Amino acid sequence: MTRLITKYSTAATLTLILSLFPVHALPLPPGIASPPLAYAASASRGNTPGNLQNGGAAAEAGGWVYFYEDGNLCKARPGESSQILIPDINSKLSDSFWGNINIADGQLFFKTLHGTIYKVPIEGGTPKEFFPAKTPFGMGTCEFITSGDWLYFNYETTTGMERTSMIGRIHPDGTGGEILRDGRGAEMYWLLDVCDDTIYYSGIRHEENIFYNYRMPASGGTPQRLEFIPYTPILQVVDGWIYYRDSIDNSIKRIRPDGTGLTVIHSRPAAMSFNVTDDGEWIYFSSLAQAHESAAYMRIKPDGSNLQSLGEITMYHASVAGDRIISLINGNMRMIPQGSGAPKLEKTSK
Repeated sequence: MTRLITKYSTAATLTLILSLFPVHALPLPPGIASPPLAYAASASRGNTPGNLQNGGAAAEAGGWVYFYEDGNLCKARPGESSQILIPDINSKLSDSFWGNINIADGQLFFKTLHGTIYKVPIEGGTPKEFFPAKTPFGMGTCEFITSGDWLYFNYETTTGMERTSMIGRIHPDGTGGEILRDGRGAEMYWLLDVCDDTIYYSGIRHEENIFYNYRMPASGGTPQRLEFIPYTPILQVVDGWIYYRDSIDNSIKRIRPDGTGLTVIHSRPAAMSFNVTDDGEWIYFSSLAQAHESAAYMRIKPDGSNLQSLGEITMYHASVAGDRIISLINGNMRMIPQGSGAPKLEKTSK
C-alpha cells in the first residue's frame, strides 16, 4: 500500500504525530465516523483484552506473572508467594504508573497517568520513554495493545475546548508508525481489542453525541459499525466469541463476530466489569451491590455454568494473571486453591 501524508484538522496534531513516526501516515477514507475500540491479534498479544480493559496492572508471559505492587514492577511464578523486583519505577519516573502492561520483544511496556508509554527489559533495568505525552493535560496515549509485530494505540489531543483522538500503530522497536483513524470530524476513540487482524473500538462524534462500537482492518480502512451489539465500553474477543457487557441491563453476553449465537452468560447480580481469561476457561467480574446483597468478586464459566463467589470484596478494574488478581484501586490478591471448590482470596498489598 502506498503511504501518503494526510491533511489533518489540527496542524499541531499533524506536527506532533509525524514527528514521532518515522514514516508517513496512511490515507484515510473520507466522511466516516469512527469511535475507538481495538482488539489485539490472538496469536501473540502483549496482554489479554480483559486485563487491559481493567487497568492492565498484570500480564503473564514465559511462565511468569508480571505485575504492579506498592510502587514496584514485580514478577512471580504462578503458585508461589515470593516475588522478584524488576524496577522500583515510581522512584525513577516523574509521572505515576497507570497500567496497560504489555509484553513484547523481551520488553515490558506500560503507561503513566498523563499518557507517556515507557518500556523496560523484562529481566530488569531502567525504564526508557518509548512514546511521549506532549503535555500533562491535552495530549497522551489513552490505551494501547501489542499484537503481532505492532503496538496499537489511541492518542488523545485537545484543541481549545475540543477533545479528539486518533488510532495508530507502531512497531515495538519504534519504527513504521502509521495513523489509521485521525479523529476527523471531532471524533473520540477508545481502543478495546485487536484480534485476527481486526481492530475493535468504541467512539463518539461530538456533533451527534452518540456512542457506537466499530471494527476495522488492523492495517486501516473503512470502519464497520457493530449493529448487532448495543453500545458497550467493555468488549473482549476470545476464542471466536465477542464478549460484552450490555450497557442497558449490565448483563454479560457473547456473540459470534458474524452476529450469530447470541448468549446471555450472566444477568444477576449485575456486573460492573468483567475479565475473560486468555484460555477462555473463566470470566471474572465484580458484581454490583443489590438491595439485599453485598458486592462480591465472582467468576463463571463462559457457558454460564459454575457461578462462584470468591468473597464479598470489590475488585474493580482487576487484572487476572496466573493465580494473582491485581487492582490499582482495591489492592492485590492471590487465589489459594481450596480443593475442588472456589479458591480463597489472600491479600498481598493494600
